[in-house]
Amino acid sequence: MAWRGEKIRFWIPVALLGVGLVGLVVRLTMLHLGYVEIQKEPTYTLIRNTIAVRGSIYSSTGIPYARTKVVWEYAVDPKAGNEDTVHAGRPVDPAVRWANITNLAESLNLPQVKVMDAYAEWARRGRRYVFLATNEDETVHARLSKIHELSVSEKIVRVYPQGRNLSQVIGFVSRDATNAVGVAGIEQRFERQLRGVPGRVTGRKDAHGRELRILREFTAEPRPGNDVYLTVDHNIQHEVERILLEGRLRHQAERVWAIVLDAKTSAVLAMATAPDYDPGNFTASTGALRKNYAVAQVYDPGSVMKTITACAAINEGMVGPNTVMSTDRSDPRYYRLPTDSHKMDDFMTVRDALVHSCNVIYGKLGYDLGPRRLRSYMTEFGFGRKSGIELPGEEKGLLPPLNKWDKLKQSRAPIGQGVSVTAIQLAAAYACIANDGELLQPYIVERVVEHDKSPDDAAAVIYQHERQVVGHPIRPDTARKVREMMLGVAKKGGTARRAAVAGYTVAGKTGTAQIARPGGGYYDDQFNGSFIGIVPASQPRVVILVTYHKPFTCRRRDTAEARGVPIYNHQGGVCAGPTFSEIAAFVLRYLAVEPDVPDEVPEEDDV
Repeated sequence: MAWRGEKIRFWIPVALLGVGLVGLVVRLTMLHLGYVEIQKEPTYTLIRNTIAVRGSIYSSTGIPYARTKVVWEYAVDPKAGNEDTVHAGRPVDPAVRWANITNLAESLNLPQVKVMDAYAEWARRGRRYVFLATNEDETVHARLSKIHELSVSEKIVRVYPQGRNLSQVIGFVSRDATNAVGVAGIEQRFERQLRGVPGRVTGRKDAHGRELRILREFTAEPRPGNDVYLTVDHNIQHEVERILLEGRLRHQAERVWAIVLDAKTSAVLAMATAPDYDPGNFTASTGALRKNYAVAQVYDPGSVMKTITACAAINEGMVGPNTVMSTDRSDPRYYRLPTDSHKMDDFMTVRDALVHSCNVIYGKLGYDLGPRRLRSYMTEFGFGRKSGIELPGEEKGLLPPLNKWDKLKQSRAPIGQGVSVTAIQLAAAYACIANDGELLQPYIVERVVEHDKSPDDAAAVIYQHERQVVGHPIRPDTARKVREMMLGVAKKGGTARRAAVAGYTVAGKTGTAQIARPGGGYYDDQFNGSFIGIVPASQPRVVILVTYHKPFTCRRRDTAEARGVPIYNHQGGVCAGPTFSEIAAFVLRYLAVEPDVPDEVPEEDDV
């Protein structure tokens, strides 16, 4: 049996040698024929996307409301900073290390002792990558890039140079460093145009996963986003916001919003809500502060809707401005007419009924028009549907279908009860009256332009707003008649004499609307006080709407004196009227609009 064991021991090495020879032949054959799978290199290849610079948002005058800047975050690796870059394991030349410390301290405006402490962290605690500072200066960045122990992170930061100004319109972006997206306002609505196209970087990295910047190679440059130019004038916007903040405190309201609209184009010159928030620190604010109440808040308009009722009745030829009507609400032809908050004459013209805001007469006009015609006019004026303005979150309001118009609604809808609107719908409807019956789509974006290109360069313009006529709900002569009827509202005897603007005619209307309860009905002590006006009435230039939400309700003089507010503070003519006047006076002067009643302009004292 011994010879068998020796035989096995002889053939085992021979067999192994044979297998090895066969494997070598197969390997050489595959190499010759090109069938060998190419092995991937170890983890030293770097491939990543680079963030594109987000486009900017500008006012109509070129003032930046939102822009993007590149910043670099620097961290020092104290272990690498204390080793010689040529001879591994040897300590670095002290003169070289001190030069690097001095360069970092001077370039980043840091105390030298802070940088020295960072370099000592490896020996002290074995700590790597100690953060030093953030920098946005490209010259400084180029100088520091030569320091091999410095770890650099590039970040894109969104900034809002005007702070809180126009915050609810501009919106903000998320804080995702690699994929920030617009979350609200223009930032959200124009996300596709603003965000740009990322680039792609290829290069090498060391064993620790750090990029070797000297071996970087861009295979595709990022393409920056486009710039958005608004119709908003930053000077008007700033003044409107200042006036609203003061007015909110003066009338002790929960909030107040306003819109300034170009009467001929329906371009938004200003849109503001107070209080506001800081888009650069949006996490410190609530959703209520970020909400754009000018487009996203639905509310009963109250008596400002009577102007629309007047337009419908006059356009149908039912009445004229001088038609006399009875204020008797017991007329058996009508069902449960609304009451008036103060005594009216027994008979009034349709004009005077608008000036004094008579509920009974306008309830009768609505009843006589009937639900089909009245609702049709409201629809034609843009109520019950979105205006189409380029802002997210716009509500369409509430205009009930015809089968919901019972007998009570026939006399309540004409005075602004039981229907809900948005501020932008009201402003656009009044701009239609100012524009001789032509309803235009309101807009807030004038154009979109290639990044960092002049908005006057036609070749760089990606989008340009074009005038959009939505409809012609009334005839030009009807619009002119109603504007003339509205003149008395801001005069002595009208419901908003405080809304008068010296030197200019004002065609306006007040609204004091009870706020609806969630379960039905209305609150007795909560109101929206509004005033909306066209100035100058003779040659309309702007439409201005102001609404106070829940101003302090005050019906007694002693209560008013105790709270430091005007008597009847909650009424539109008392709270919103003066604010309208202050805004209108500034806007008309700023736009250099000539007074149409120059005799009323107070003379300036000689200096």
